[in-house]
Amino acid sequence: MTKILTKRRVGMVLIAIVLLAPLLIGHAHAQAADEIAEAATNRANRAVAYFINAICFSGGAFLLLSGITSLYQKHKNNNAGTTMSKIGFAFLCGTMLIGFPFLVRTASLSLWNEGPTVTGEQRMMTFDR
Repeated sequence: MTKILTKRRVGMVLIAIVLLAPLLIGHAHAQAADEIAEAATNRANRAVAYFINAICFSGGAFLLLSGITSLYQKHKNNNAGTTMSKIGFAFLCGTMLIGFPFLVRTASLSLWNEGPTVTGEQRMMTFDR
């Protein structure tokens, strides 16, 4: 049978405890972790917002341009195979996609009086007597 607590293993545990002790202090590092998490959340929210804006603007512009070219082709040759309902649908969806980021920004500013950001700030409720 081998010994579980050898001098080498005890020494390694003590070294690990000494090296990990600053992580276990608590308050100062917990505050830094909160700030890091808040910054990461804000970056992730901005990245998602930029991605959605890019999709809305590029998709809307593509639909509007395809609607314009389809309308030109239909005007030039009525038997081009494109119906007016498809052209109108392209114009409608393109306009909605381009207007979506403005609608979200306006709604967030008018309903909640602030932009769509996450700050991680917590509010404490106080009661008057």
